[in-house]
Amino acid sequence: MVMLQRENDELHETLARKQQANETLRSDFETLQKQFDTLTIQKTEVQTRLQQSLDENQSIREQLAQAEHTDPKFLQGEIIRLTKALESKTRDFDFLAARYQDASGAANEAASAVTELKAQVEKLTARLEMDIKAVTWDGERKVLLDKIKELEGKCKLLEEREQRIERREGSGAPA
Repeated sequence: MVMLQRENDELHETLARKQQANETLRSDFETLQKQFDTLTIQKTEVQTRLQQSLDENQSIREQLAQAEHTDPKFLQGEIIRLTKALESKTRDFDFLAARYQDASGAANEAASAVTELKAQVEKLTARLEMDIKAVTWDGERKVLLDKIKELEGKCKLLEEREQRIERREGSGAPA
């Protein structure tokens, strides 16, 4: 019986150790569960912070990309570049305005010259028509004078013939 008692005592000791180990394991499990829950919460927080950091990082990148355009040195360079471009365009405009004025003046002069030339053409056309009429008149006059001379010549021949006939008739000779 002593042996049984011993075995019983050993079993009780083993059971007590096992219960204590079980309690330790439960305690460890609860601690680990709390740690897991805490880590899960921390993981969610870290993920949220990570997303916030990524968003901030993206925002900072966008700001950096835009910072080039808001940087005072960049803006000063842009002002200088745009001022030079404006000066160049102003010079181009002034040049074109002067060329326009020159062209406008030349066009007015050309219009005046055209008006003068038209008037001269009209005068010359009228003069030419008068000269043509004069030439035509001179030609007709010459033709008429030639015809008059011819007719006068025929008249003279007829008069001479008539005089001869009259002389013959007056002399009694046959014609």
